[in-house]
Amino acid sequence: MSRYRYNIVMFAYNEEDNIANSISSVYQNSDEGLNCFYLLANGCSDNTVRMANEIKKSLQFENMNVIEIELGDKCNAWNKYVHKLADNADVHFFTDADVQFSEHCFSKMTSALMDAPDSTMVIAGLPLSGRNVDFYRSLVLERSCFFGNLYGMKHAFVSRIREKPFKLPIGLNWIDSFLTKAVNTDLNFTQHNLPNRTTWIEGVGYNFDKLSLFKRSDIQLYINRIARYELGKIQEHFLDEIPCENWPENMNGINEKIFDNFETLTGHLGYLKKRLVKRRLIKLLKK
Repeated sequence: MSRYRYNIVMFAYNEEDNIANSISSVYQNSDEGLNCFYLLANGCSDNTVRMANEIKKSLQFENMNVIEIELGDKCNAWNKYVHKLADNADVHFFTDADVQFSEHCFSKMTSALMDAPDSTMVIAGLPLSGRNVDFYRSLVLERSCFFGNLYGMKHAFVSRIREKPFKLPIGLNWIDSFLTKAVNTDLNFTQHNLPNRTTWIEGVGYNFDKLSLFKRSDIQLYINRIARYELGKIQEHFLDEIPCENWPENMNGINEKIFDNFETLTGHLGYLKKRLVKRRLIKLLKK
């Protein structure tokens, strides 16, 4: 019997091509320590929810709960889990719906995190595939980063988030960066990391299929990723000026300021990135 209990929350937005493999991978690599597995389908307009329910039934995955959220925003879904759904499980895992997981990763990561020093709040899943795997590994190992593909958080830090209180503003981009900073500074968002806030295990993490230059959906995914990251960096400058407990509920006001001062704030970007960011910004402001 596992010494610790853990939950898994997976965020899915129009992932009908990947959802069956990702859910199956959770099923295959979890054990009796799994308390609840939540699939949060935020704003899906494809067959993600139907397929998730079908694979749940096929696997007889009794610990799995499929929850539909009308708003298609990952920050909103993250807030819902952390502030509404999370129970007193020892560790809470956050994952995306387009990855597969290494063998028994959840029990291994749970034990490693719970046996770590009290100051350690998150365990990062290591990227195990991809063209830039060495670069992303270095961010985990050398800069204490973690990625939304897979990370585990102690319940003690979930409680800290609730007490602050800390919520991700709806419409925030580059979420991984903000959460990494939140954990490594204990929600104070200072310029320097506190020691021993994150950990990892060699060879334990997640795999994903490489993007193809010959697949339209993969090209669009890559373009969207660039726009999110670059806009998120600009948004970060505004949020750094505000204590996190006073962050706005949504990014509308900040996005409007970015739009009004777009040329000044994006002067460091090349033509293509600037165009992608502006297109994403306009899309967000129309919502």
